[in-house]
Amino acid sequence: MTLDPHRRARPPGPAPVTKNPFSLLAYMRRMRDGAAQTVGARFETYGDIYYAPFLGRDVYVLRHPDHIREVLIRQASKLGKPTSGLTASQLSRLLGEGLLNANGDSWRRRRRLIQPAFSSKRLQAYAETIGAHTEDALARWRPGQRVDLSREMMELTLRIVSKTLFDHDVHGETNRFAAAIHTFRQAFGGIDAMLPDWVPTRGKRRTLAAMEEVDALVYGLIDARRASAGGGGDDLLTALATGGDGDDRLTRRELRDELLTLFIAGHETTSHALTWTLHLLSQHRAIEARVRDEVRALDAAGPGWDDLPALDLTRRVLEESMRLYPPAYAVPRTATEDVEVGGYVIPAGADVVIWIHHVHRDGRWFEDPERFDPDRFLPERKKALPQCAYLPFGAGQRACIGKQFAMMEAQLILARVLRAWRFDPDPAHVVRPRLAVTMSPRGGLPVFLREADIS
Repeated sequence: MTLDPHRRARPPGPAPVTKNPFSLLAYMRRMRDGAAQTVGARFETYGDIYYAPFLGRDVYVLRHPDHIREVLIRQASKLGKPTSGLTASQLSRLLGEGLLNANGDSWRRRRRLIQPAFSSKRLQAYAETIGAHTEDALARWRPGQRVDLSREMMELTLRIVSKTLFDHDVHGETNRFAAAIHTFRQAFGGIDAMLPDWVPTRGKRRTLAAMEEVDALVYGLIDARRASAGGGGDDLLTALATGGDGDDRLTRRELRDELLTLFIAGHETTSHALTWTLHLLSQHRAIEARVRDEVRALDAAGPGWDDLPALDLTRRVLEESMRLYPPAYAVPRTATEDVEVGGYVIPAGADVVIWIHHVHRDGRWFEDPERFDPDRFLPERKKALPQCAYLPFGAGQRACIGKQFAMMEAQLILARVLRAWRFDPDPAHVVRPRLAVTMSPRGGLPVFLREADIS
């Protein structure tokens, strides 16, 4: 397609962020303390698409569903995952060229190898494991106990994804793995990440040590499974580690990248979705009571796979929570060739950032967008939404491969948690979002436990 040369080359936008250390430091602090507010103010000033050059790179920022559809669906072949820039380099350092970062034939090959792990038959088998691990976690809670729900959900989902996808129990390794990932998360987007690798800082040393810890755990799991020479089960790790011939066989490094990508993507976003949901329900007791009534109407042995259709309100509560607090709050792409979006030509090599957080809170698509209202996702209202106005799992061919797994897991965990417990927020803690790789509650979510039957 020949692009119209009379189209405007660039939309309006703020002054570029340069390598001037004072300008750069001021920008980083502003984004660290209020990225969503800064971006929201820019949308209000410049419109649905704006140009924000960063350290010499062209950056186009979007929030309109029509523009997002162009990028993720209609012209997706012209845009790939970023391979350079600050965010891409940090993610590549952690995840390598796993499914999340790969492009082209490499991505298609990896997607093909991993897809069977998320078939309906496998999901049904996973449901029992999800229930067992959830009950095990809840059995350790006590009335009046102060817990950090963010940490509790993170540990629970880590154990579930480890067992379901890799047939591995991480009880003895959870703290080590979680601490290492936390270190990397804290470093993401910070000043240390912008300095050359040869500049020694305390933060960089901590991050390097964390990466070594993660690699030791992941490579150990890979080597043990390969050493079994197929003696393991039919889980994803066994299939990836022992399957394939010649060029189709994943190398040790490729296995590491995929395993780590699935470890992180398979538990972190779900844990945040659950944490934000429990926070919102603690602020909306009437809705919480409705969810609890829905759960208690089920057989006492549940909820399980067969109960998912009956957990309709539970699902809608999760969907509304992910609208207000999407764990994957922004989606990056890089143009591999010139592409026209919203009347502007985005040149090859330019970065595109889709701000899901701001799409989800746009009053044009969601009436009274700051209000927590699960009934927005009743079938008739959900159907009326424009395509790409709601995309907590992305859209198009690169939408999250584990979407069905994540929703099933979140429904079953939330149902079991609410059947037994209520949560009183810690009045000393102010809940605020922290935007790094994902959107999480800054400082966690401390609460006091109360048995659900006690009013």
